[in-house]
Amino acid sequence: MTPGRLYLTLVVALRLLAPARPRGKGLHIVRRTPALLALVLIASAAGATAAQARPVVHKNKETRGQVVRYWTAERMQNAVPAERVAGQSPKAKPGSGSSSATSFEAALPYPSAQGKVYFTSNSGVNYVCSGTALVSTNKSVVWTAGHCVNEGPGAFYKNFLFVPAYRDGEAPYGKFAGPTLLTTTGWQANGEFGVDVGAAVVGTNESGQTLSDAVAERPIVFNSVRNQSYKLYGYPAAKKFNGQRMRVCDTVWSMDDGSTTPATMGVPCDMTGGSSGGGWVTSSGAVASVISYGYSNLRNVLFGPHQETEAQQLYSTAQTR
Repeated sequence: MTPGRLYLTLVVALRLLAPARPRGKGLHIVRRTPALLALVLIASAAGATAAQARPVVHKNKETRGQVVRYWTAERMQNAVPAERVAGQSPKAKPGSGSSSATSFEAALPYPSAQGKVYFTSNSGVNYVCSGTALVSTNKSVVWTAGHCVNEGPGAFYKNFLFVPAYRDGEAPYGKFAGPTLLTTTGWQANGEFGVDVGAAVVGTNESGQTLSDAVAERPIVFNSVRNQSYKLYGYPAAKKFNGQRMRVCDTVWSMDDGSTTPATMGVPCDMTGGSSGGGWVTSSGAVASVISYGYSNLRNVLFGPHQETEAQQLYSTAQTR
């Protein structure tokens, strides 16, 4: 990263021009202005080295019992997705693919790797996201969005809980508390949507099973082909959805958002806040991205990071914790 006044000037300019961030940390709807886009592109060159930085790891003090007891049925029911911020659509590169944006409930029984994520912000607000259980060395990794574990930029959250195949208050595979949370340096330090990925290393469920023992995890893929079909899994909880059922968008890549580094991918999908962190699953069953954000005037299009070096470093670190 370039030292001295040039870097400081860029940081100050970005701070001044950056849009107001939503109070919640679920599905983000963001505003971009031409001036901000130009500065982001300039700053991305200066931050190329930082993009390769090691993941940030945080260990919360809560025990499994404390987290599970915290998440009463009432708190789980009342946890909220993020607010939206009005904004303009990105300078996106459209693709040739087309698909329906309409989601549908996942077939029963739900895939056990997909689940609902709960966490508490540092201001004490309870939120919901989505996540995926991954094949991992430690048999305990949940993959989600960076903004489901960390403020971006800022501190990590607490009371992280993963409930595989959640449906109408039921937890068929148990509940997994995640004391160890990780995200990319780009997200933790700067809130960069191009690397908005996060992970949790969870403990056992109430039966003493590891995540790997309890569910059929999914593999993960990096540097994959952008232009392909995906199934997006999530628990949307805003507008017409209530967050109680797992939804799926059977969709295909349609555009890239070049205002981020790396450029994020966009697909047609009508899921809303609460689906953040849900996995983009390829035809081979691997997780290639997570639901990250959308734009208020780009209806029914969701964006997710193209998982490259920093995401791969994050996964490698998480599975050895």
